[in-house]
Amino acid sequence: MWGGRILLPWVAATLLGGVVGGAQVEQSGDPDLTLLLARMERVARLYSDVALRFVSRETIAASPGPTRSFDYVYIFGEDGKFRDYRTRVGDRSGKEVHPEDAGMPRWLNQAFSWAFIFRSNRHERYHFELDGEEQVLGRAAYRLRFEPIPPIERNLNDWYGTVWIDRSTSQILRVEAQTPEDFEEHWRLARRLGGTPVSPKDALRHYYSVESIKTQFGVEKNGMTFPSEVLIERSLFTVPGRSGGRFDSRFLYRVRQTYDDYRFFSVHTADDIRAFLSRSAPNPTQTLPDNPRSP
Repeated sequence: MWGGRILLPWVAATLLGGVVGGAQVEQSGDPDLTLLLARMERVARLYSDVALRFVSRETIAASPGPTRSFDYVYIFGEDGKFRDYRTRVGDRSGKEVHPEDAGMPRWLNQAFSWAFIFRSNRHERYHFELDGEEQVLGRAAYRLRFEPIPPIERNLNDWYGTVWIDRSTSQILRVEAQTPEDFEEHWRLARRLGGTPVSPKDALRHYYSVESIKTQFGVEKNGMTFPSEVLIERSLFTVPGRSGGRFDSRFLYRVRQTYDDYRFFSVHTADDIRAFLSRSAPNPTQTLPDNPRSP
């Protein structure tokens, strides 16, 4: 899912408070975590089912940097896995273009694919922990933290983060995440700000560069949510040493990806989706109804 390997700085909440940690699956209050993960596995299967049935307009705006728009679809790559396919807006030739060729410094590939973290074959590759509830996009949502269980493998279990899940529909509303490298850098920064004793080397002024990503799922079709915006930020933090000075932070870049003008080739009805998600446990042999209805 990396474009130039990227993910909102959790400066207030994480740097001074609770970075995702822990070495076991935990839960705090309702709902039952096992049942929630079973339901999210069904959500992942829904996303897989719908992945090849829509196109949208993607706009990537970098600061500093250019702004470019693409017609955006999902396809199966030669390796049999989903991947992004971008063409110039209005280009009927279908020729693929790449963000790097348009001068984009960073971007997130497969913003649609966060749900795949919840595939059943990845449950043993992540720690999951319920972390309360809050309002997101005007909806009551569960906050669920996730972190990879070593060994970390690219494109399998290579994100640390938090997902907000709609209490009523189990649809994803927001994801905030970081790569393992940025998570570790973030943790080192948090330790310094928390007053952890430093080595003689760290007694000098030190700089921490951290990337973060926030994905909003603000588009809804028949009860399913789809990405509306990705915000990618890299920040540089300056921490003074024992000789004094002031703490400083500044953005090195921001990249905003927006998705609109969704066009669906065929979709399942809201009733189909609700019926599929309402079962209490996943059934690997169960599928959604064939021949989904056109919108």
